[in-house]
Amino acid sequence: MNYIMHTPEEGLRVERKTDRGLTIEQLEWAGIQQGMRVLDLGCAAGTTCRIMADLVGESGRIIGVDVSARRLSEAKAHVSHRPWIEYRQGAAEKLPAANAEFDLCWSRFLFEYLEEPAIALAEMIRVTKPGATVCVSDIDGNCIWHYPRENELDEEIQEALHTFGRSFNPRAGLSLYTLFVDAGMRGVVADLRPYHLIAGKIDPDRAAEWKMKLDGVVIALQARGWSESRASRLSAALMSHLHNPRTLTYSALFTVRGRVGEL
Repeated sequence: MNYIMHTPEEGLRVERKTDRGLTIEQLEWAGIQQGMRVLDLGCAAGTTCRIMADLVGESGRIIGVDVSARRLSEAKAHVSHRPWIEYRQGAAEKLPAANAEFDLCWSRFLFEYLEEPAIALAEMIRVTKPGATVCVSDIDGNCIWHYPRENELDEEIQEALHTFGRSFNPRAGLSLYTLFVDAGMRGVVADLRPYHLIAGKIDPDRAAEWKMKLDGVVIALQARGWSESRASRLSAALMSHLHNPRTLTYSALFTVRGRVGEL
């Protein structure tokens, strides 16, 4: 996995943008219950793990897996860390977990960064008990749906996507349902809701979150050969769009769940 958002502030960015109410709604839709053993794949600094821990209670167990040792260190040191949360370092394509270990496997905002999402889903299926649920949530239209779009901005966004190649899929959410069906999962269902919706000038708190995100994009583009000035111009153009009172930016959030077949 070649995760493009490896920045010192990534854990804080994820913490700031996580909507606790939405997260609980999604986890309840996925079927989380007291006492469950749950995997959070791509857990970053543990924001969702801590929400899960409240939902499963002390009789449950949360296992957070992330490729970043730094994020996991931040998670373990968090003031709200719970003793029934365990963190493991590992890749989505080769999970550090036993076969049929979990009552529920969950991943959100990770599949858009995976070059081999089908392999990651197969791994989630492997570590989920027969008859239990796998649930994945991701964005459709991440950073690409803006109106109106200046030609130069549109061209630079497309160039950035070309540079990232398979390391970032802005339409990842759209592919999830078919991915689950092709993996042979049972009872596959999908949920769709708005995610980003910025109509008119962005508010200061959301602007700060977007600036953190785009700062990470600038670093990632530079690591792939863009000059600092070019990458920074793209970031500035997107922030200018978000501050424009006559523009709109949006994306959708797909969440898909399915049951693992009996052995």
